Amino acid sequence: KFEGGFGDADTNDQVKGASADMPKQWGYQLPVLHVDVKVPSEHWMEGKQYAAEYQIALIQNREEKRRGAPIISVLFDIHPEEEDNHRIGQMIDEFQKVYDADMAECEGFRRKQRRLGAWADASLGAGSKIAEEAKSTVLDEPKEVETEFQESLGNLRRKAQEYRRWNPFHETIVRTLWFYGYEGSLTEPPCSEFVEWRIMLEPALISSRQLAQMKNILFNHVNGKCERTSVHSKENGVARPIQPLNNRPLYQCMCRDFIGDKDREWYGENRCQWNERDQFGFDKEKYTQEWYRATHPYTDISQYFKVVGTPHWFSG
Repeated sequence: KFEGGFGDADTNDQVKGASADMPKQWGYQLPVLHVDVKVPSEHWMEGKQYAAEYQIALIQNREEKRRGAPIISVLFDIHPEEEDNHRIGQMIDEFQKVYDADMAECEGFRRKQRRLGAWADASLGAGSKIAEEAKSTVLDEPKEVETEFQESLGNLRRKAQEYRRWNPFHETIVRTLWFYGYEGSLTEPPCSEFVEWRIMLEPALISSRQLAQMKNILFNHVNGKCERTSVHSKENGVARPIQPLNNRPLYQCMCRDFIGDKDREWYGENRCQWNERDQFGFDKEKYTQEWYRATHPYTDISQYFKVVGTPHWFSG
Protein backbone atom coordinates (compact mmCIF):
# COMPACT_ATOMS: atom_id res chain seq x y z
CA LYS A 1 0.00 0.00 0.00
CA PHE A 2 1.40 3.37 -0.98
CA GLU A 3 0.37 6.66 0.52
CA GLY A 4 2.09 9.60 -1.08
CA GLY A 5 0.39 12.16 1.10
CA PHE A 6 2.13 15.26 2.32
CA GLY A 7 0.61 15.68 5.75
CA ASP A 8 1.04 13.42 8.77
CA ALA A 9 0.76 9.86 7.51
CA ASP A 10 -0.20 8.73 10.98
CA THR A 11 -0.43 10.68 14.22
CA ASN A 12 1.53 8.00 16.09
CA ASP A 13 4.34 7.72 13.54
CA GLN A 14 4.58 11.49 12.97
CA VAL A 15 5.79 10.97 9.40
CA LYS A 16 5.56 14.14 7.34
CA GLY A 17 5.79 14.04 3.56
CA ALA A 18 5.62 11.09 1.19
CA SER A 19 5.71 7.69 2.86
CA ALA A 20 4.88 4.03 2.27
CA ASP A 21 3.59 1.16 4.38
CA MET A 22 6.10 -1.69 3.92
CA PRO A 23 5.19 -4.95 5.69
CA LYS A 24 8.09 -6.56 7.54
CA GLN A 25 7.59 -5.54 11.15
CA TRP A 26 8.87 -2.08 10.30
CA GLY A 27 5.95 -0.25 11.82
CA TYR A 28 3.41 1.71 9.82
CA GLN A 29 4.53 4.46 7.45
CA LEU A 30 8.18 4.72 6.38
CA PRO A 31 9.39 8.13 5.14
CA VAL A 32 10.90 8.64 1.69
CA LEU A 33 14.62 9.38 2.04
CA HIS A 34 15.31 10.32 -1.58
CA VAL A 35 14.56 9.43 -5.20
CA ASP A 36 17.21 8.24 -7.65
CA VAL A 37 17.05 7.80 -11.42
CA LYS A 38 19.40 5.37 -13.18
CA VAL A 39 19.89 5.30 -16.97
CA PRO A 40 19.53 2.63 -18.26
CA SER A 41 17.72 0.38 -15.76
CA GLU A 42 19.76 -1.59 -13.24
CA HIS A 43 17.13 -4.32 -13.01
CA TRP A 44 16.06 -6.42 -15.97
CA MET A 45 12.53 -7.85 -16.02
CA GLU A 46 11.80 -11.04 -17.94
CA GLY A 47 14.99 -10.64 -19.97
CA LYS A 48 14.52 -6.97 -20.86
CA GLN A 49 16.56 -3.98 -19.77
CA TYR A 50 14.49 -0.80 -19.67
CA ALA A 51 15.27 2.78 -20.68
CA ALA A 52 15.65 3.96 -17.08
CA GLU A 53 14.86 3.05 -13.49
CA TYR A 54 13.27 5.21 -10.81
CA GLN A 55 14.17 4.22 -7.24
CA ILE A 56 12.33 5.45 -4.14
CA ALA A 57 14.54 4.90 -1.09
CA LEU A 58 12.78 4.59 2.27
CA ILE A 59 14.29 4.28 5.73
CA GLN A 60 13.23 2.59 8.94
CA ASN A 61 15.27 3.91 11.84
CA ARG A 62 12.82 3.74 14.73
CA GLU A 63 14.59 2.24 17.72
CA GLU A 64 11.65 0.08 18.76
CA LYS A 65 11.30 -1.50 15.32
CA ARG A 66 13.51 -3.58 13.03
CA ARG A 67 15.81 -1.30 11.08
CA GLY A 68 15.87 -1.56 7.32
CA ALA A 69 16.11 0.21 3.97
CA PRO A 70 13.48 -0.85 1.43
CA ILE A 71 13.75 0.55 -2.10
CA ILE A 72 10.74 0.67 -4.40
CA SER A 73 11.88 0.47 -8.01
CA VAL A 74 9.84 1.46 -11.07
CA LEU A 75 11.19 0.68 -14.53
CA PHE A 76 10.71 3.33 -17.24
CA ASP A 77 9.68 2.39 -20.76
CA ILE A 78 9.13 4.62 -23.81
CA HIS A 79 5.50 5.48 -24.46
CA PRO A 80 4.37 3.91 -27.76
CA GLU A 81 2.81 7.25 -28.78
CA GLU A 82 5.76 9.29 -27.45
CA GLU A 83 3.57 11.04 -24.88
CA ASP A 84 5.24 12.89 -22.02
CA ASN A 85 4.61 11.74 -18.45
CA HIS A 86 3.42 14.91 -16.72
CA ARG A 87 4.39 13.83 -13.19
CA ILE A 88 7.84 12.66 -14.27
CA GLY A 89 8.13 15.93 -16.16
CA GLN A 90 7.65 17.83 -12.90
CA MET A 91 10.54 15.88 -11.36
CA ILE A 92 12.77 16.49 -14.38
CA ASP A 93 11.95 20.20 -14.26
CA GLU A 94 13.24 20.38 -10.68
CA PHE A 95 16.43 18.53 -11.62
CA GLN A 96 16.81 20.90 -14.58
CA LYS A 97 16.67 23.94 -12.29
CA VAL A 98 19.61 22.60 -10.26
CA TYR A 99 21.47 21.70 -13.46
CA ASP A 100 20.99 25.21 -14.90
CA ALA A 101 22.02 26.91 -11.65
CA ASP A 102 25.18 24.81 -11.39
CA MET A 103 26.04 25.49 -15.04
CA ALA A 104 25.69 29.21 -14.35
CA GLU A 105 27.89 28.85 -11.24
CA CYS A 106 30.45 27.12 -13.45
CA GLU A 107 30.34 29.99 -15.95
CA GLY A 108 30.81 32.47 -13.10
CA PHE A 109 33.82 30.47 -11.90
CA ARG A 110 35.32 30.49 -15.41
CA ARG A 111 34.78 34.23 -15.79
CA LYS A 112 36.54 34.81 -12.49
CA GLN A 113 39.45 32.57 -13.50
CA ARG A 114 39.79 34.33 -16.84
CA ARG A 115 39.74 37.73 -15.17
CA LEU A 116 42.37 36.70 -12.64
CA GLY A 117 44.51 35.18 -15.39
CA ALA A 118 44.27 38.29 -17.51
CA TRP A 119 45.25 40.53 -14.60
CA ALA A 120 48.16 38.25 -13.74
CA ASP A 121 49.43 38.23 -17.32
CA ALA A 122 49.02 41.98 -17.59
CA SER A 123 50.92 42.49 -14.35
CA LEU A 124 53.76 40.24 -15.48
CA GLY A 125 53.76 41.48 -19.05
CA ALA A 126 53.29 37.94 -20.30
CA GLY A 127 51.13 36.34 -22.97
CA SER A 128 50.94 36.39 -26.72
CA LYS A 129 48.82 38.87 -28.63
CA ILE A 130 46.18 36.23 -29.36
CA ALA A 131 46.05 35.17 -25.70
CA GLU A 132 45.81 38.76 -24.55
CA GLU A 133 42.93 39.46 -26.91
CA ALA A 134 41.08 36.33 -25.74
CA LYS A 135 41.50 37.18 -22.07
CA SER A 136 40.66 40.82 -22.47
CA THR A 137 37.10 40.10 -23.56
CA VAL A 138 35.97 39.75 -19.92
CA LEU A 139 37.94 42.77 -18.79
CA ASP A 140 36.72 44.98 -21.61
CA GLU A 141 33.04 44.13 -21.49
CA PRO A 142 30.69 46.81 -20.16
CA LYS A 143 29.87 46.72 -16.47
CA GLU A 144 26.21 46.20 -17.39
CA VAL A 145 27.06 42.79 -18.88
CA GLU A 146 28.55 41.55 -15.61
CA THR A 147 25.61 42.99 -13.66
CA GLU A 148 23.16 41.21 -15.96
CA PHE A 149 25.07 37.94 -15.59
CA GLN A 150 25.04 38.16 -11.77
CA GLU A 151 21.30 38.90 -11.76
CA SER A 152 20.65 35.90 -14.00
CA LEU A 153 22.80 33.71 -11.74
CA GLY A 154 20.87 34.89 -8.69
CA ASN A 155 17.53 34.07 -10.32
CA LEU A 156 18.71 30.57 -11.22
CA ARG A 157 19.93 30.01 -7.66
CA ARG A 158 16.56 31.03 -6.25
CA LYS A 159 14.67 28.76 -8.65
CA ALA A 160 16.88 25.81 -7.69
CA GLN A 161 16.09 26.38 -4.01
CA GLU A 162 12.32 26.79 -4.36
CA TYR A 163 10.25 24.31 -2.34
CA ARG A 164 7.63 22.36 -4.23
CA ARG A 165 5.33 19.58 -3.09
CA TRP A 166 5.45 16.47 -5.26
CA ASN A 167 4.08 12.94 -4.90
CA PRO A 168 6.67 10.26 -5.83
CA PHE A 169 3.93 7.57 -5.67
CA HIS A 170 1.57 9.18 -8.17
CA GLU A 171 -0.54 6.63 -10.06
CA THR A 172 1.08 7.50 -13.39
CA ILE A 173 4.46 6.49 -11.88
CA VAL A 174 3.66 3.63 -9.50
CA ARG A 175 0.99 1.95 -11.63
CA THR A 176 0.57 -1.29 -9.70
CA LEU A 177 0.66 -2.70 -6.17
CA TRP A 178 2.47 -5.91 -7.15
CA PHE A 179 6.15 -6.58 -7.53
CA TYR A 180 9.16 -8.86 -7.63
CA GLY A 181 11.02 -8.85 -4.32
CA TYR A 182 14.36 -9.97 -2.96
CA GLU A 183 16.94 -9.07 -0.32
CA GLY A 184 19.95 -7.43 -1.95
CA SER A 185 22.45 -4.61 -1.79
CA LEU A 186 22.95 -0.97 -2.59
CA THR A 187 23.89 -0.48 -6.24
CA GLU A 188 26.47 2.17 -5.40
CA PRO A 189 29.64 1.84 -3.28
CA PRO A 190 29.98 0.41 -0.68
CA CYS A 191 27.25 -1.91 -2.10
CA SER A 192 26.23 -3.01 1.41
CA GLU A 193 23.72 -5.87 1.57
CA PHE A 194 20.83 -4.62 3.66
CA VAL A 195 18.28 -3.49 1.06
CA GLU A 196 14.79 -4.91 0.55
CA TRP A 197 14.12 -4.46 -3.17
CA ARG A 198 10.61 -4.16 -4.58
CA ILE A 199 10.59 -4.12 -8.41
CA MET A 200 7.13 -3.05 -9.50
CA LEU A 201 5.59 -5.27 -12.19
CA GLU A 202 4.27 -2.50 -14.42
CA PRO A 203 6.69 0.04 -15.93
CA ALA A 204 5.93 3.75 -16.04
CA LEU A 205 5.84 5.38 -19.47
CA ILE A 206 7.89 8.40 -20.54
CA SER A 207 8.75 10.00 -23.88
CA SER A 208 12.07 9.79 -25.72
CA ARG A 209 12.38 13.55 -25.22
CA GLN A 210 12.14 13.14 -21.44
CA LEU A 211 14.68 10.32 -21.52
CA ALA A 212 17.10 12.50 -23.50
CA GLN A 213 16.65 15.34 -20.99
CA MET A 214 17.36 13.01 -18.05
CA LYS A 215 20.48 11.69 -19.79
CA ASN A 216 21.78 15.21 -20.33
CA ILE A 217 21.18 16.16 -16.69
CA LEU A 218 22.78 12.98 -15.34
CA PHE A 219 25.72 12.65 -17.71
CA ASN A 220 26.72 16.27 -18.34
CA HIS A 221 26.17 17.90 -14.94
CA VAL A 222 29.03 19.96 -13.49
CA ASN A 223 29.34 21.59 -10.10
CA GLY A 224 30.12 25.22 -9.35
CA LYS A 225 33.82 24.65 -10.08
CA CYS A 226 33.09 23.06 -13.47
CA GLU A 227 33.92 19.56 -12.20
CA ARG A 228 31.89 16.72 -13.72
CA THR A 229 29.81 14.88 -11.13
CA SER A 230 28.83 11.84 -13.22
CA VAL A 231 30.79 8.58 -13.15
CA HIS A 232 28.85 7.06 -16.04
CA SER A 233 30.35 4.71 -18.57
CA LYS A 234 29.56 4.45 -22.27
CA GLU A 235 28.53 0.81 -21.82
CA ASN A 236 26.33 1.04 -18.73
CA GLY A 237 25.43 4.69 -18.24
CA VAL A 238 24.99 5.24 -14.50
CA ALA A 239 23.57 1.75 -13.94
CA ARG A 240 25.47 -0.91 -12.03
CA PRO A 241 26.07 -3.92 -14.30
CA ILE A 242 23.71 -6.85 -13.79
CA GLN A 243 24.77 -9.08 -10.89
CA PRO A 244 24.25 -12.82 -10.26
CA LEU A 245 21.36 -13.76 -7.96
CA ASN A 246 23.71 -15.84 -5.77
CA ASN A 247 20.94 -18.18 -4.61
CA ARG A 248 18.87 -15.36 -3.13
CA PRO A 249 15.15 -16.19 -2.89
CA LEU A 250 13.26 -14.21 -5.52
CA TYR A 251 9.50 -13.93 -5.23
CA GLN A 252 6.65 -12.30 -7.11
CA CYS A 253 3.55 -10.94 -5.45
CA MET A 254 0.20 -10.87 -7.28
CA CYS A 255 -3.47 -10.42 -6.42
CA ARG A 256 -3.63 -13.97 -5.04
CA ASP A 257 -1.23 -12.78 -2.32
CA PHE A 258 -2.96 -9.49 -1.50
CA ILE A 259 -5.06 -6.71 -2.99
CA GLY A 260 -5.22 -3.01 -2.19
CA ASP A 261 -7.37 -1.49 0.52
CA LYS A 262 -9.74 0.16 -1.96
CA ASP A 263 -10.18 -3.09 -3.89
CA ARG A 264 -11.05 -4.95 -0.69
CA GLU A 265 -14.02 -2.67 -0.11
CA TRP A 266 -15.79 -3.63 -3.33
CA TYR A 267 -14.35 -7.12 -3.71
CA GLY A 268 -15.05 -8.24 -0.14
CA GLU A 269 -11.88 -10.33 0.12
CA ASN A 270 -8.25 -9.75 1.14
CA ARG A 271 -7.00 -11.44 -2.02
CA CYS A 272 -8.42 -12.39 -5.40
CA GLN A 273 -10.06 -15.67 -6.27
CA TRP A 274 -7.82 -17.65 -8.59
CA ASN A 275 -10.39 -17.78 -11.42
CA GLU A 276 -10.85 -13.98 -11.19
CA ARG A 277 -7.18 -12.99 -11.39
CA ASP A 278 -7.69 -11.42 -14.83
CA GLN A 279 -9.94 -8.78 -13.21
CA PHE A 280 -6.79 -7.51 -11.47
CA GLY A 281 -4.65 -7.46 -14.60
CA PHE A 282 -3.10 -10.94 -14.43
CA ASP A 283 -3.52 -12.66 -17.79
CA LYS A 284 -4.80 -16.22 -17.33
CA GLU A 285 -2.67 -17.57 -20.17
CA LYS A 286 0.51 -16.29 -18.54
CA TYR A 287 -0.36 -16.69 -14.86
CA THR A 288 -1.25 -20.38 -14.86
CA GLN A 289 -1.47 -22.97 -12.09
CA GLU A 290 1.98 -24.20 -13.12
CA TRP A 291 3.37 -20.67 -12.81
CA TYR A 292 1.78 -20.25 -9.40
CA ARG A 293 3.13 -23.53 -8.04
CA ALA A 294 6.61 -22.65 -9.31
CA THR A 295 6.59 -19.16 -7.77
CA HIS A 296 4.67 -19.98 -4.59
CA PRO A 297 6.17 -23.23 -3.27
CA TYR A 298 5.26 -22.49 0.36
CA THR A 299 1.77 -22.47 1.81
CA ASP A 300 2.76 -20.30 4.78
CA ILE A 301 5.73 -18.35 6.13
CA SER A 302 6.89 -21.12 8.47
CA GLN A 303 7.54 -23.47 5.53
CA TYR A 304 9.57 -20.76 3.85
CA PHE A 305 11.69 -20.18 6.96
CA LYS A 306 12.41 -23.91 7.25
CA VAL A 307 14.18 -23.64 3.90
CA VAL A 308 15.94 -20.26 4.11
CA GLY A 309 16.22 -19.95 7.90
CA THR A 310 14.28 -17.78 10.31
CA PRO A 311 15.49 -14.16 10.28
CA HIS A 312 16.34 -12.50 13.58
CA TRP A 313 13.54 -9.95 13.20
CA PHE A 314 10.71 -12.50 12.91
CA SER A 315 8.83 -12.92 16.19
CA GLY A 316 5.76 -14.96 15.35
